[in-house]
Amino acid sequence: MKKTILLSFLMSILLLGACKKETIATDNTPIVTNVADKTLFTATFEGNGHSVTGAAKIIEDTNKKQFLVIENLQSDAGPDIRVYLATDKTAKDFIEISNKVVNGNSKIELPATANLAKRKYVLIWCKQFSVLFGNALLK
Repeated sequence: MKKTILLSFLMSILLLGACKKETIATDNTPIVTNVADKTLFTATFEGNGHSVTGAAKIIEDTNKKQFLVIENLQSDAGPDIRVYLATDKTAKDFIEISNKVVNGNSKIELPATANLAKRKYVLIWCKQFSVLFGNALLK
């Protein structure tokens, strides 16, 4: 009986430590784009059990480089939050765009393997616990 109580107590302490309050950096610097940049897709974030708001768009510059631009993002904090580009909300087929989520504004160059014809979801994802915080469907 004492071992069960002790084990339960230790598990509670471990779980509380794993769920400690994390913070997310904020950058409200406006994203500067050139007039010649083309907007290919736009989207609005929605939460999935967590509060996530903001907008996303894919732009292409005159050199044919593509960027994910995230504007006015506000996301709950959590451990190991990432930005993925995925085929759906489950993150079974995805590429990691950034290993850091920034509230506010960010511009991230997409790799050549992004395949925007296939990967239409921008996910705010907790890698450590495989939890979707929010998503934006690119249209």
